[in-house]
Amino acid sequence: MKLIRLSTGEEVITRITAEDECTVTIEDGIMLLPAGEGKIGFVPFMPYSNGDPIAISRSHIMFVTEPNEDLENQVRQMTTGIEVPSKSIIT
Repeated sequence: MKLIRLSTGEEVITRITAEDECTVTIEDGIMLLPAGEGKIGFVPFMPYSNGDPIAISRSHIMFVTEPNEDLENQVRQMTTGIEVPSKSIIT
């Protein structure tokens, strides 16, 4: 998964499936929205489109980075139902 910041200010956590000189193609995009008091809400990216994949012009991408582990685990659980156990040590 990658975290993409668009020139519009939107942040999308997604899978990048293809890249070329002009575009980055994504699938399963989830947009992050501030939900107040330090919380983040999740909504599908482009919910009114006919579906994946979506090609985004590189000119509209500010940067691409790795999401932190907690965010990635939360999105994975939400989209697949797979829950990642915490890394706490059992004594």
